[in-house]
Amino acid sequence: MRPTGRRTGPEEIDPVSPVPGPAETRGPVSIKTQDRDRSLFISIVDGCFHGGMVGFGETYVGAWAVFLGATPALAAALGSWPPLLGAIFGVFAVDLVDRLRRRKAITVAGASAAGFVYPLLILLPLAYPRFGPHLAVACWLLYFAGNSVAGPPWNSWMGDLVPAARRGAYFGRRSGLIGAVTFASLLLAGWLLDRYRAAGLERDGFILCLGIAAVLKFISVGFLTRVVEPPYEPATADWFTFRQFLGRSTSSNFAWFTYGIALMYFCVHLSGPFFILYQLKTLGWSYSQLMVSIGVQTVVTFLTQGWWGRVGDRRGSHFVLVAGGGGCAVLPLLWCFTTHYWLLLGVQVVAGFSWGGFNLATSNFLFEAVTPPKRARCAAYFNVITSVGIIAGASVGALIVGLVPADASIAGVKLWSPFLVVFALSGLLRFPVVLLWLRGVKDGERAHVELRERARQIAVVVKGDPGDAL
Repeated sequence: MRPTGRRTGPEEIDPVSPVPGPAETRGPVSIKTQDRDRSLFISIVDGCFHGGMVGFGETYVGAWAVFLGATPALAAALGSWPPLLGAIFGVFAVDLVDRLRRRKAITVAGASAAGFVYPLLILLPLAYPRFGPHLAVACWLLYFAGNSVAGPPWNSWMGDLVPAARRGAYFGRRSGLIGAVTFASLLLAGWLLDRYRAAGLERDGFILCLGIAAVLKFISVGFLTRVVEPPYEPATADWFTFRQFLGRSTSSNFAWFTYGIALMYFCVHLSGPFFILYQLKTLGWSYSQLMVSIGVQTVVTFLTQGWWGRVGDRRGSHFVLVAGGGGCAVLPLLWCFTTHYWLLLGVQVVAGFSWGGFNLATSNFLFEAVTPPKRARCAAYFNVITSVGIIAGASVGALIVGLVPADASIAGVKLWSPFLVVFALSGLLRFPVVLLWLRGVKDGERAHVELRERARQIAVVVKGDPGDAL
């Protein structure tokens, strides 16, 4: 059942702050060291097969939609609506976790549901070609729903499983290996698509790649089932509503961080959904060129992810967040100055380095700034708010692209594409978000210590025993 009752004492400070509740006072999780290490290795294997699915599937879904005839508005919908629906399903998943107390089962079910979407993504647009792009967007909504049901329980599960002292290095290594597999698979997928396109069988190439993605997803789920799950016992004090989360925004470091990431995603998705359209239609890239461009970013992320993880362990996730975010702010502006393929590959090098740090810091911040019993719920609410930023950014970007005439010019210089307007706007708006908003967020570990001390002080007044808060 859903935990009920009124919170008392230090837990009233902030329902999303990292103040330890009852769930953290029960002693160490009873998992043998060898079982934990084996599970952490299996999680890396699971992630690598998932990365293969991303390379063959997720990476080229946008290209599949373009092949089916997607307009800029549909491209924006493909990049924005699925995350929002998925985030809403993520909140449902957290309630389910609290009710069933089985994070592993819910994660596996959500991941399996996402895998079953791939056959639909292939078959439905082919069966109803007139509505092909719309059906592709609808299928992708279902895919994100399944993945988002799996996401918050997985975050909570892995946050308990990975020792805090190894978190940055482990996730950096895991992300790097996943990136390497993703890179290899997207290279192969791009080569296959170009070969099939040259033979006049472009549709069959997409079917093959999406089919391989489905198989890899189910292999990933198979390994996921072999990862051990620590016990999970939610307490009354660990439950809070979305309204309470919003109500504590002014005093919650994590909520401030969440809004900052949402603003960043708004800026990113002003331009993000239109890059594939720009590359394939405006610049006339082949699938191999698209594949190499994505691959360069992926392999740079792979090569630098472990380094970012070590920096995060030494300097804190906040430092990595601001440093990586500053690099991300420059990226769309660089696309406005050249159409030269090799120079744009250089931009992708910067993208891989910057996004590698920013994304790693974003995920690690959740582990650092939130106590384990609240982690799944905070992750779900985080996804809802940031998804609103994504859909707002993509919607505004689509509106701007629709209003900019094809022969638009700035200061007498004719633009070679209306997309350049949203690229420039996206980059310029990222700087104040990173340098003013995210820079003001406290480091997760430091916020944890400060709020722990606040809880101890209040517990002395309320209960007369500081041990109750620790």
